[in-house]
Amino acid sequence: MSEFAIEARELTKKFGSFTAVDRITFDVAKGEIFGFLGANGAGKTTAMRMLIALSFPTSGSARVAGFDLLQQPEQIKRNIGYMSQRFSLYQDLTVRENIRFYGGIYGLSNQQLSARTTELLERLNMGAEADQLVGSLPLGWKQKLAFSVAILHLPRIVFLDEPTGGVDPVTRERSGK
Repeated sequence: MSEFAIEARELTKKFGSFTAVDRITFDVAKGEIFGFLGANGAGKTTAMRMLIALSFPTSGSARVAGFDLLQQPEQIKRNIGYMSQRFSLYQDLTVRENIRFYGGIYGLSNQQLSARTTELLERLNMGAEADQLVGSLPLGWKQKLAFSVAILHLPRIVFLDEPTGGVDPVTRERSGK
């Protein structure tokens, strides 16, 4: 068994003649916190989308949670949590419905889902909001809920794509939110 949570070798993604990610190679040890830093358009999200098996490299290879990106993408998806830069929660579902929906996607049994829903609502102190539409929640609560849903199934690796994007007051004011 590898000592690494992620192993990337010469990972490259091209869109026609445009190279979005150019031969990145790195390892992330188990338990390590790792991040991509760079300007907008530098390929951070594209690299992350490859590592979570939502997009495949033009060339190169990667192993995530011990699984080969090209040969075992479904096993990767079952062993990771992902919080996108835009909240993946459904605004027209309640807090409880979102938790149950994502728990179902992650393959939790009804018994696990019931226990984890109760546990999550208690931990987030959102019991009173359980049947409230997510769209009506304050931004910080949505952020906490989105992260919690991403780890609901106890993944081996968690990917956060700009988890604080849009949270700062200046950005919110500019975007009119």
